[in-house]
Amino acid sequence: MNGKRAYWKLLMASAGVGLLITNCTIKSATDAGTAGSGDGACTVGSRHAGCTCTGNVIGAQTCLADGTYGACVCATDTGGTGGTSSVGGTSSTGGSAMVGAAGEPVTTFGGAGGYAGSIAVAGSGGPGGVAATACDTGLKSDDCYDCLSKLCAAQWDACAADNETTVAQPGDPYCLSQGMSADPGQIELILNCVANERAKGLVKRDVVRACGATTGDSADPQYFLWAPEDMTPATKDLMNCMADAPSTAPADAGAWANDPNNFPEDGGALAPWPACTCAKISCTGPQ
Repeated sequence: MNGKRAYWKLLMASAGVGLLITNCTIKSATDAGTAGSGDGACTVGSRHAGCTCTGNVIGAQTCLADGTYGACVCATDTGGTGGTSSVGGTSSTGGSAMVGAAGEPVTTFGGAGGYAGSIAVAGSGGPGGVAATACDTGLKSDDCYDCLSKLCAAQWDACAADNETTVAQPGDPYCLSQGMSADPGQIELILNCVANERAKGLVKRDVVRACGATTGDSADPQYFLWAPEDMTPATKDLMNCMADAPSTAPADAGAWANDPNNFPEDGGALAPWPACTCAKISCTGPQ
């Protein structure tokens, strides 16, 4: 238990979720103060889970430069509408983003639009115009939590519902903690392990798999069995959504870790992360 709390403290110091999401009710942090004042200020960039969003959904806050927690980040944001595209030098209004099932590609026209559990892909710029950039989601490259809550919305919601308040027995594993006093969930431990490696540079498949196989205990590629027996289904599904190609069928979920073509035995280069996945966009790049 103490070991998990140590990971939690490390996570709070390294993970950052700073995207402002609407429809949230901000919950005051108990340790907010002025940075450097020694009066209980939070650590700049640390993440605080437990603020309440619309519909009693639990969100998270990030410690700002002044030592206080910022706006509540909720997992239910639905993005915005499409932009405009140039057609033969004449401006024309783009369409709204089309919303589909979580993880399924959605085409927007006249620019990348908002999304709800979907991925904005290249749109049509029209004759003489410029096509929208593929995977132009507007997500930050250093905010894995925000990416997961949007591109893997269904899996994220299931993970958030798998918390310390819903376990069958005290001490049972769960996906995501919902309070400051709780031990970190499995996804938090895993992503903290990945974040520590990101500080050293790009994180590849074997390291992410090791962090998952050990539930955050080690990034050593010698640990490769996916998924570990004690991992909850919600944690596994969210990890698979993070790493697998968007078009991956449910029966093939987990291929990112178990397909030998992704891990050449001859010592060749590991397969790159698929485009439009959170692993590629926000979760493994160097920090």
